[in-house]
Formats: sequence, structure tokens, C-alpha cells
Amino acid sequence: MTDRPNRPRLLRTHAAGHPRATVCFHHAGGGTSAYQGWAPALAAHTDLVLVRLEGREDRFAEPLTEPLDRLVLELAREIDGLPHEELVLLGHSMGAALAWMAADALWTVYRRRASVVVSAQAPPPYSPAGIPGPAEAAPEGADEFHTGTLAADLAWMAREFPSFVPRPLPLDLHCVTAAGDHLVPPDAPAGWAALTTGRFTHRTVDGGHMYLLTGPGPLLALAGGPPGRSADSTDEGGSGVR
Repeated sequence: MTDRPNRPRLLRTHAAGHPRATVCFHHAGGGTSAYQGWAPALAAHTDLVLVRLEGREDRFAEPLTEPLDRLVLELAREIDGLPHEELVLLGHSMGAALAWMAADALWTVYRRRASVVVSAQAPPPYSPAGIPGPAEAAPEGADEFHTGTLAADLAWMAREFPSFVPRPLPLDLHCVTAAGDHLVPPDAPAGWAALTTGRFTHRTVDGGHMYLLTGPGPLLALAGGPPGRSADSTDEGGSGVR
């Protein structure tokens, strides 16, 4: 397995030569380290591709934010450039919204379908009032750098996310919510279900908003099932499946 940039700007690929890639989008204030250790866990069935946004890790010197429309189109272009036959876009919190927006652009511009896994995020449309503040969203024990990055990301979300106009897409969509997540409303799964004309599943897991960091098992299962089954290989314990 190799760890190399697919293209130098946005994508970092752990390539094992599989026909499927799982593209992971990180949460506000985070980076690709949120998915540290996922590559070996997924290596049997899928290549892991990590989205690295500006202002963090090896892009630390860059400004933290850019216009959403430009970012989404660039994400779609780079993802479409991947050589994989099958794509899963997986995002947590802010990353879930970006994964859905990228899937929208990927379908609209390139007519390329991807299965999408959205975790710990309300569906669009978004409003500035619906974006949490840093005090609400910061995980316990966050350091000063993380808190500053989180505040910048949340301000960017409040400024940019309301411009995204959602519409139903012919994609398989899988929603994961946490039982103790006070940042995501209870009706979020129904809102996501209305945005797909493809297959929809919903699963509730234990934990709070950042369950990803301590209990990623459900997302790993959705990301790394055998080829051809993709994210819909783990319906057990779900609800709202159609």
C-alpha cells in the first residue's frame, strides 16, 4: 500500500489497487487525522481517499476558507479524476454536507454516481442560524489551534452553506445519527431521505456528535463492505430503508 497525493491540492490517496474508493470528508476544525488508521481497516475492499482542505496539515500556510461553489466544483473534478469504478463519499458533520454537495456536482457536471454516507449532520437547506457556534461544536479538550480552526470553519459554513440549493439526486444515501447528538435535529433522517430517489438507509448509533473519534465502527462498516455492495451492505439496525 502506498500513501501518495492523487492531486496535490485536495485529495490524499491510500492506494491498494481496488476498483472502489471511499472518499472521506472531515468535520469542522478537523483534518485528515480524523480518519487516521482507517486505511488498514478498509484495505481488503476499498482504497481510502482523504479530502484535505486548506489551512491544515500540509496546507497549513493557506487561508482556511474559500468560496463554496469553487471548492465544490474542484472537489467534483478531482474525484471524477480518480481511476476507480465505484465511489463512496463519506463525511462527518461539516464533511457530510460537503460530501453531499460534491456528489451533487459530480452527478450534475460529470454524470457520475457515488454512494453517499452522511454522519452527524442535518440536511440542507442551511441557514446561518442553524450553524452551531464554536462553544457548542468544540469537542471536549480541544486545544487552541483546533478551536481557532473550528471557529473559522463554522463562520465559513454560516456564510457559504445557505447558498447551496438542494434537490433530489438519483444516488444511494446512507445516514448515520448518534443518539446523544444535540447538534442534529431528530427529523434529520427524514430530511435526508427526501433528497434521494435512490436507496436510503438510516442507522442510529451510541454516542454524541463526535462519536466518530471514539467509535468509528459503524462508519467503517458502511465505507468498506465487499465490492458491489458498497454502503448498503449494513442495513441491520437501520430504519427508514427504502
